[in-house]
Formats: sequence, structure tokens, C-alpha cells
Amino acid sequence: MTPPESELAGRVAIITGAGRGIGLAIARNFCEAGATAVIAELDADAGEQAAQALRDEGHDAWARQCDVRSRESVDALVEAVQTRHGCIDILVNNAGMNFVSPTECQPDSDWHLQVDVMLNGVFICTRAVGTVMLRQQSGVILNISSIAGYGAWPLRSAYDAVKAAVISLTENVGCEWARRGVRVVSVAPGVTRTNILQSLVDQGVASLDQYNRRTPMGRVADVEEIASVARFLVSDRASYITATTLAVDGGWVAWDGLPGKAAV
Repeated sequence: MTPPESELAGRVAIITGAGRGIGLAIARNFCEAGATAVIAELDADAGEQAAQALRDEGHDAWARQCDVRSRESVDALVEAVQTRHGCIDILVNNAGMNFVSPTECQPDSDWHLQVDVMLNGVFICTRAVGTVMLRQQSGVILNISSIAGYGAWPLRSAYDAVKAAVISLTENVGCEWARRGVRVVSVAPGVTRTNILQSLVDQGVASLDQYNRRTPMGRVADVEEIASVARFLVSDRASYITATTLAVDGGWVAWDGLPGKAAV
């Protein structure tokens, strides 16, 4: 059995939106397994700081500014990674945000931005990197969806719709490329301790206590718990898994023990 510290040795992974939160945790976890992490960030400073932090820990990481909404920006990223490494083994479509508002009051700009980054961006990156992987006849694409894609979370109509679409896209592309050497999988995190969650709590839109009580395991997730599942899914241990989404949610989706499927 391959030791954990070399499970992803020699593999090159692009992680979008990896300047912080779940994306950075995934990048770190992959590096700990021997991978090279390419931090693809819209915020160039955040991306470089994240890459430097990983290098300070002894890992192989570098950053590239990228706007996942732009085909030209993504193509430039893919070309830079291929020039530097000659291959792309893993893509994690993680870039995202979450705006909260009543649907009838939601600005067009908020709707379009969420769709552009978290759906169109996933497609643009998947198409660009997938083309490389199909030529290689190898590779894994991991999409970060959400349990919000399984049901209704009031005040989050755009976010929910986009994450449901990512689950569907995972299934479609995963089946299409299954016999061509490329796996496409997805993780649907439950409520997780991130800057976005803290911002919602600070705004009074979300209640950490309510989330804890609503979750069968009695607590929200840490980013490292999402990252460890991501690492499993892109590893050879998951070689027969494709076109599916794994909920990492402490039992949230399965449990109807409290009124309502979602906590506002």
C-alpha cells in the first residue's frame, strides 16, 4: 500500500479559489501527499500568500492569478501549468462565494456573479483542463458542490441552483469521459467553518448554534475534514468512483429529525 505521504507524489493539481478556506486546506492536504499545488486565485495577493505559506512548510506550490469566468484567463493558466510541468493530473473546481438575500430583492449582479463563477467557471475550467486530461488519457476533476444543491435553503436561491447544477454537471461529464481515462467527481460539504460562514454569522443571517443543533453529529465541519475526503476522491483508492457526489455533512441531508430540511 502506498504510504499517505506519497499517495499523490509527482501529480500536479490545480485548485481554484485556493487562497483561503476549503481550497487552501485541499491544497495543503494534496501537498502533504506529495503533489504539486497550483493555487489559481482571482485575488493575486491571496494566492501568492497561500503558495508561500505552503512553501514555508516545505511543500511544492506556486500561484497563478486566474479569473475562472474568463476562457482566456483559464487557457493562460492551463498553458502555464503545461509549460512548467508537462501535465495536469488533478483539477479542483473550488472558487465560489455566497450572497444572501430574499429572492425578490436579489440584484441581477449577485445572481449573475454566482452563476458565472460557480457554474460557468466550473464548465470553463473543466473543458480546458479536461481537454488536456483526455489527451493524456488520465486525470481527475473534483467539483466542490454543496448540500445546498440537494434542497431549499431560504435566501440562497442562486447559490442553491448553481450547486444543484454542479452536481448534474458532474454526473454528465463523468459519464461522458468514463471510458476515456478521466474521472469527474464532486464533494458536497455540509456547513463548514470558513470565512464565508463567519461572515454570515456576523451579519446575523446564520446561527452557528442552530447549525450545530440541526446537524446529527452536533457540530459543523472543519475545512480539513472536507480536504481529506477530496484527497481520497482524487487518489487511486477511488479509481472506481466517477460521475457522483459525496456529501460530507455530518448526516445533515439524511436527517429529518427537526422541522424543515434547512436551517436559515
